[in-house]
Amino acid sequence: MTAAKRCRLLWLVPTAVVIAIGSATLFRYQGILLPVRIASGSMAEQLWGPHRLVTCAECGFVFRCGLDAEAPLQLATCPNCGFARNDLSRAVLHDGQRVVIDRWAYVENAPRRGDVVAFVDPVNASELAVKRVMGLPNEAVTIRRGELFINNALYRKSLEETKQLAMLVYDDAFRPTSKRQLPLRWEGDGDATGWQATRDGYRWTPKNENVPADDWLMYRHWRCYASPHPRIEESPVADNYAYNQGLSRELHEVTDLLLSCEVLLADAGEAAFLIHDGRESFILRLAATTRSAELYRGEDALERAVIPNHIDPRDVTIEFGVIDNQLLLAINGETLIRREYIPLDGPLQPTSRPLGIAGRLGECSVGKIRIYRDIYYLNAFRGDWPWAAPAPLADDSFLVLGDNSPLSNDSRHWPESGLHRKLLIGKVLMPRR
Repeated sequence: MTAAKRCRLLWLVPTAVVIAIGSATLFRYQGILLPVRIASGSMAEQLWGPHRLVTCAECGFVFRCGLDAEAPLQLATCPNCGFARNDLSRAVLHDGQRVVIDRWAYVENAPRRGDVVAFVDPVNASELAVKRVMGLPNEAVTIRRGELFINNALYRKSLEETKQLAMLVYDDAFRPTSKRQLPLRWEGDGDATGWQATRDGYRWTPKNENVPADDWLMYRHWRCYASPHPRIEESPVADNYAYNQGLSRELHEVTDLLLSCEVLLADAGEAAFLIHDGRESFILRLAATTRSAELYRGEDALERAVIPNHIDPRDVTIEFGVIDNQLLLAINGETLIRREYIPLDGPLQPTSRPLGIAGRLGECSVGKIRIYRDIYYLNAFRGDWPWAAPAPLADDSFLVLGDNSPLSNDSRHWPESGLHRKLLIGKVLMPRR
């Protein structure tokens, strides 16, 4: 295992440290903030080590390729459109990201789950590393099918926690401009659809306003990683990391997805949103007239939320997803629904069309459509088999994991899974994404 996979930290030159300590902007009552630079990609896409910044030649999407595992032939595949011949030799080389560490953050308070911490590497005391705290003292932690279990119970993240770890799968603002007339990723379901693509989204006009019916605009996922198959061949979402272009491994299908988009409705307009969890579909119905958001499982109503009065229901930003066996809905950043459910029995059958948006009653438009996937934790030694810490964590010990699970050397690899509190340097203050 290379040292780079520990997401090492490089102290900036001593002069910079002295300047940082002496600067009023970097000195707080609670502690001293020290600047460091990230030296590897085990926390990507949250923190970046040295990397090349690539702009896709076809869709214009900007992504990063780490230097931990160099891409063969110096060619990178765009994670947004699948174009596989982006020339890395022309990409701009960047140093690792700069962050600051609050050295006094844990003098009186213990780390909390989700904190990103800097610490002395327990395997190599001459190096510092950075990871995210995911297990707390006296907890038993396991990983099964990419999910984290605490004391044998699935750990269900909040929407805010989900967004900290989520990976962008597709941004509709970056459509391919290929001469080969590639199909749109979002298309109306059927010849009689009222959906039409616009420059920055999609507009729906009802064909028959007297017959209310869902007219679905469906997402089609492409295999946007290096593959001998055509890139427009539909495939379920996988746990691909564009950052790891040169890393060869088995990919796993991911069904925990989050849809984000802006929605404009007519005064009496309605819209619906569909998400498939690999076994069944859930539908969210948004109605401007009743100021309501209703969640359905098949024909069964699960929950109804009232849109707050300070939000105009005709012009909203929607975040709707299925994460950790729960349904999440936020409107304009406010979480309105967080509903746990028991998934159906039977095998998981991920689909290449897991998301849909429907118009109903009056015109509507959607834009700024983005799709994210949840993190998929790996068992570093045995592929997708369950992994468990050898025993519950000891007092003052924490389980830490890297966000870039395929690349990270963390608690899953160490002889003792727990990181003792005495090895902590401080809390990494995360820059805004």
